Amino acid sequence: MNRIAFSIGPLQIYWYGILVATAVLISYWLTRKYIRKYGMDVDKVDSLLLKLILVIFIGARVAYVVTNYRDFINNPWEIIRVDHGGLGSHGAIIGTLLFGYYWTKRDGFDFWRIADAVAPVFPIGHIFVRVGNFINGELYGPPTTLPWGVKFPDTLVPVHPTQIYEAILSVLILPLAIKWSNNPRYPGYSFLRVLLLHSLIRILLDFIRQSSATFLGMVLTQYIALGLMLICAAIIWRKKKKLRDLNDVDLKNE
Repeated sequence: MNRIAFSIGPLQIYWYGILVATAVLISYWLTRKYIRKYGMDVDKVDSLLLKLILVIFIGARVAYVVTNYRDFINNPWEIIRVDHGGLGSHGAIIGTLLFGYYWTKRDGFDFWRIADAVAPVFPIGHIFVRVGNFINGELYGPPTTLPWGVKFPDTLVPVHPTQIYEAILSVLILPLAIKWSNNPRYPGYSFLRVLLLHSLIRILLDFIRQSSATFLGMVLTQYIALGLMLICAAIIWRKKKKLRDLNDVDLKNE
């Protein structure tokens, strides 16, 4: 499939850019819907959401450029060509967590409520971006003889279409994310579970899609995903325990 969707004079519009823009628009609309559902002022949160969108792009691009720096040494102009592909999801996640936490605390918003509103963005983003990666012919896995193996322009034999694997798994997570965000049992309920699932998927897929140096059999992104999983699991346990203790107190007071 041609990476270029269409051209306007000398300007070439790439499918990857169209897909990323579509993901941003859908995510922005859905997040605003949940912000309103949770009883928060959408207009006040809007500036925060726009800043988070910027952080997502910058963090994702920085992560990709750092991990693939050799590709940009001789062609630094490509660093800003996000429409050509190349976003690191962990850079987006870490950047969003750090700046999102700081900005919500500074502006008096409930961090976990905002996080639950943003939770469905994870699978939505992965669906569109991974399809874009597939069209670009990047982030594929090793050679395979399976019937769904795909031969890309720069591969000699069919390989695992790991981009599509992740897109399909994200499609399966999306209804769960929407369900959890519709009715979170406590602040952070949806966000923590979605991030935990996506981190698990990343660990598993990177065993197939290893393209950088390994340490004890895993690549850097797997260790980051493992760290996020452990943090999410610990916070979920703590929040469940707190909720259980509150319910016990309520029962004693009845």
